[in-house]
Amino acid sequence: MRVLSGIVLAATVLWSGYWFAGSSAVQRGAGAWFEQAAAQGLVAHNGGLRASGYPGRFDLTVNAPDIVDPVSGYGWRGAQVNLQAMAWKPWHLTALLPDQQVITTPEGDLTFTSTKLRATVILHPNADLALDRTEVQAADLAITTPTGTILAKSASLTSTEDNTRLHTHRIGLRLTDVALDPAVMSTMNGLPAVMPALTVDAHLLLSAALDRHAGDTRPELTGLILDALALDWGPLQVTATGSLAPTSDGSADGRLDFAVKNWRLLPAVVAAAGLVQPELAPTLLRALEVMAQTAGNPAILDVPLVFRSGRTYLGPLPVGAAPLLVQRQ
Repeated sequence: MRVLSGIVLAATVLWSGYWFAGSSAVQRGAGAWFEQAAAQGLVAHNGGLRASGYPGRFDLTVNAPDIVDPVSGYGWRGAQVNLQAMAWKPWHLTALLPDQQVITTPEGDLTFTSTKLRATVILHPNADLALDRTEVQAADLAITTPTGTILAKSASLTSTEDNTRLHTHRIGLRLTDVALDPAVMSTMNGLPAVMPALTVDAHLLLSAALDRHAGDTRPELTGLILDALALDWGPLQVTATGSLAPTSDGSADGRLDFAVKNWRLLPAVVAAAGLVQPELAPTLLRALEVMAQTAGNPAILDVPLVFRSGRTYLGPLPVGAAPLLVQRQ
């Protein structure tokens, strides 16, 4: 009995030593990350770091994180983030995110409000700690933008490393019961107030791995492959595939091929989404009518969206500037 008690006591002491060493390393590592980010030109602040979770977890609480890239204008801030990992597999992280957080962009702030917002991040258990896969889940999501509010009953975003391509991740996005701002919906006659589903399946090609060296290697998007997009909005049904790559100035170059059911509803949607100027919507409708006549007026119209030389073309019709895929310094 004494031998067994001694073994238990020794194991407890060893495990406690491992946990305290590990939790101290986690807290120091987080502090070092903020210092390194600031040294690399980011604005990176927090209101305090605290490690807890003994004996079975490594928990890190980050109060008031605020991170901004002053060059690109993109950033993120929230009230508090709690990172959790089981002590025996610290490369498997769960992040409990604040109910409200703000993403800053050059076009204005996006405020995300939700319930049950959490993320799972799984790293490769090696020296580089490269990202293996992630999953973000949210319920009752509200996104407030400079132009209005978007609501969704549920949202999920997944990322999985694609080992068949260098520095590539497969991205999946699904939104259900999406409702746009009433002011936006007022411009879309013929569409229901709620969009049942929007799904996206794509591959992101990067310039470097997403690992612990990312602060030095600064991975950038080198290509986007849209494997499938499906929009279910009552009478309006849209699917799309294609690929894009950034040019030297960061603008999109490539082509997306859309198949659109009830295509007469499309111009109001793309104008409301900011893809074309509202005054171009009637011209866009006429162009779609010509394309439909050429194709024999099909129920489902094939619509190519081409990006080249800094411009966006719907078939042969120029409809605006090409979007930026990468913010060049």
